[in-house]
Amino acid sequence: MKRCFLSLMLAAAVLLPVAGTAADAPEKRRDQLLDNLPNWLNAEPFGPEYAAALKRGDRAEALRLVAGYYRRKPENPYLAGLAQKGYDAERARRAVRGEVTVVNVPYAFPDGRIDFRFDATAARPPQNHEWLWQLNRMWFWNDMAADYYRKKDEACARAFNRQVRDWILQVPAPAADDNGDRPGSAWRSIEAGIRLGKPWPLAFEVFRNSPEVPDETLLLMVASMHQQARHLMRHGSATRPNRFMGNWIAMEMSGVYAFASFFPEFREAAAMRREAMNIITDALRRQLLPDGWQNELSPDYHAVVFHNNTTVWHIARQYGRLGELPQDFLPLLEKAAEAYLAMAAPGLTQPRTNDCYTLRTKSVLQPAAQLFPHRQDFRWAATGRAEGTPPAGGTASRYLPWGGFAVMRSDWGPEAAYLCFDVGPLGRAHEHQDKLNINLYKGSEELIFDDGGGQYDRSPHYFHARSGAGHNTLLVDGLAQFRREPKTAEAPVEAGWISNERFDYAAADYRDGFGPEEAKFAVHRREVLFAKPDFFCVADTVNSRDGRAHDYELLFQLDTLKLKPVDELPGAVISDFGRNYDILIVPLYPEGLEVSRVSGQKEPRLAGWYAGRNDRNLYPATTLSMTARRRKEFRFATLLFPLKSGGAKPQVTRLEDGRCRVVFNGRSVTFDPGQLRNGVSAR
Repeated sequence: MKRCFLSLMLAAAVLLPVAGTAADAPEKRRDQLLDNLPNWLNAEPFGPEYAAALKRGDRAEALRLVAGYYRRKPENPYLAGLAQKGYDAERARRAVRGEVTVVNVPYAFPDGRIDFRFDATAARPPQNHEWLWQLNRMWFWNDMAADYYRKKDEACARAFNRQVRDWILQVPAPAADDNGDRPGSAWRSIEAGIRLGKPWPLAFEVFRNSPEVPDETLLLMVASMHQQARHLMRHGSATRPNRFMGNWIAMEMSGVYAFASFFPEFREAAAMRREAMNIITDALRRQLLPDGWQNELSPDYHAVVFHNNTTVWHIARQYGRLGELPQDFLPLLEKAAEAYLAMAAPGLTQPRTNDCYTLRTKSVLQPAAQLFPHRQDFRWAATGRAEGTPPAGGTASRYLPWGGFAVMRSDWGPEAAYLCFDVGPLGRAHEHQDKLNINLYKGSEELIFDDGGGQYDRSPHYFHARSGAGHNTLLVDGLAQFRREPKTAEAPVEAGWISNERFDYAAADYRDGFGPEEAKFAVHRREVLFAKPDFFCVADTVNSRDGRAHDYELLFQLDTLKLKPVDELPGAVISDFGRNYDILIVPLYPEGLEVSRVSGQKEPRLAGWYAGRNDRNLYPATTLSMTARRRKEFRFATLLFPLKSGGAKPQVTRLEDGRCRVVFNGRSVTFDPGQLRNGVSAR
């Protein structure tokens, strides 16, 4: 199959325009695309008049017939369905005026005409190359198309016609040996895949019958989409080292699959479709770990891979081609949905681990519930607990041993206590230096946060948000953890996982380096105990590996500037979020600890900042620091207690035998901070 497609590519290569040169004027690009278009098409769909026009050399008539064919083509139910879904009407109106927001940075083009070669961040450092790249994903065309579908406002059609022609004629395709993968290029493979997956075919479907979109524009669009698909087959992730291991390949190949399905009139459409399906399926098999988690270990990119594969399934169903999909295609997607549900926080969002902003779990579970109607747990999550049943199992907690996430929750209810403990591998492409990090929620409120990464702009915050110093981890001599491997688990991670009605427990080590030189001068072991349903105890043991004394600094990140000391508990602080819940943080071994907090610090290192991903602005937060100085070994034990805002605090007592007693709401719980694995006793 691959050889068949490649042979088509080579046989037709002579017809490719030489693009991207200084002499490549818009008029020349237009003529090349239009002149070459019939060479790529099967004659049969366009009828005998088309074949006769070609035979007598009347290209103009042939192209007129092609345009007429596409105007008369029956409505595409899949694309029409997309046009009928919810959209942002204001965003559509703004795009008509040449106003766009990309990676949360707005820009109004002075003359209302979008320049797809322009980077609005270039004059406002730090420059973020994602702005120009993502401008060329044309997400706003989805809104324009949906708006036109409903209102038939020809001003919208005129704006679209101008924008698509500007792009085709002003943004040259790379030369045949150029992958276009560089800053300032509109032809990075991920953008081409995204364009073909929805914005371009949707816009074509909706605007093809507008009197404001002439035949020439339709023909240029069809020719350009074909050109983009061929670019992806030549230069997409499937042609690169480690080609199957990232989310890009899913976006690229779902785009190719969509194009080849929607435009079967092209000679190589069938070969393109089959190869794209084979590539995306092979990538799915390789990327999904045995527990269902995608190997980049980010809820965001897990969802990206899931959605692009479900797109392939839906298109295959529309065209009666489900039989072309391999037998394990749906089971793999079901496993991926199970993993997403297993990670869900009580507000039915996903924890922000690695590069990730706050995502609603239903973004995956709604389509999963449609694909797998027998799964009542998927339906439960998709409907926000209104229908279906919560996941079954002995407890509500879950351990994903390949992704390396120990998820502790009191129950599946909306006000549950929840902690996600990262014990896994580094992850691929979107990894953070955050092994042993924790995310803690009570209900829908994040009490100890993970930033999620900020923008991809290579700014100081970019590096801070991905560093151990930006997480709930530990520094040694002021240096954060630094590891290069493993990217992906080669075996399930052993975390000593225990989950029962009374408590959850997990533990893991960090044995890699600290600082840019990856100095291995200490071992950090973290244990987490969840005394259900009320509180967590986190024990951090650090041992010197080089025989020297070091400074050990334990960090907790809180999205507030308001922390108050708790007089009755030495070293303890409580937050004042001004929400439903606060977090009480109690060091159980306060002797010799320096407890401090910083907010909005820039020197000597960034500390006390918060930014959601793709947010250009930083917001002061608080980094709580507990430091043990000049020790060869030390054991931190920290009580993390979610509390109703303004409610009663627990009584915390250290007993003579080393155990700790916590009394709260008429319940007494005893545990040993030095032996968390033994669990709790309660009365």
